[in-house]
Amino acid sequence: MAERLLPYSGLVTKARAMKGRLLKKDDFERITEFQTVQETISFLREQESYGRIYGEHEEIQHRGQVEELIHDSIREDYRKLYRFANDSQRRVMDLYLEQMQFQETTSWAAVSYFVRVWKEIGDSKDKQMKKVLKEIFGTQIDWLNIMWIYRARHFFHQKPDAIRKMIIPVSYKLKKEECGRLLAAEQMEEFLQILENTVYYKGKDALVKIQDEVSYHYVMRRMYQRICRKYPFSMAPVLFYFYEKEQEIEHLTTALEGIRYQLPREAVREMILLHEPV
Repeated sequence: MAERLLPYSGLVTKARAMKGRLLKKDDFERITEFQTVQETISFLREQESYGRIYGEHEEIQHRGQVEELIHDSIREDYRKLYRFANDSQRRVMDLYLEQMQFQETTSWAAVSYFVRVWKEIGDSKDKQMKKVLKEIFGTQIDWLNIMWIYRARHFFHQKPDAIRKMIIPVSYKLKKEECGRLLAAEQMEEFLQILENTVYYKGKDALVKIQDEVSYHYVMRRMYQRICRKYPFSMAPVLFYFYEKEQEIEHLTTALEGIRYQLPREAVREMILLHEPV
């Protein structure tokens, strides 16, 4: 245990401290009450994770500047954590930072990235690192494929053969035959029935219950919580922090958009997913 704790103690301690500074549900509730972007700026100046960045820019004229500075905060956090990391840990952080540009959209670049990362994980000589990264990236790949298939079939009515060329050709816990059946499902009820018979819904490794909403972010959060408990001194807490920071930035950006267009408070609350567990 000691040999695992030492290389990760400083990095994980720093990541946990940063996690404690993430905005809470009450903070987002307050943001939904704001009527102007300037009110949001004033609030962010008060927050430890954004105050220094905003303090260096006294003249902020429009929403685009606000969003740019919000995104600067995760890059600043990345630089801080990078200083605590060794070479192998930095490589993992580099891989994660690279994927931030893809978000949840499918593209040739995203597919190519995940195929390359999966091979690199497979080549890792560190057994624990390999387990942690397979769980994180494998779950992500499975659920990106699930959500891409769902959208392509049920919103854009694309044919299975066309979708198959778009998804990531990697299987983790979602079996290839299950993926094929999801591609072939004609109705949403059939799609959900197939999904509910996968290991993500059944068995000791299940992350979702039958009554839960099919949600990429719900599954990813549950996975991160579980793997951080199992491997508290690993890259899991660090990547979980980056994941949660990304979600915070997405919520802030969406809230700013709602404030800009003067959307009702309840509509903004729903868009930033305040009903999800925190």
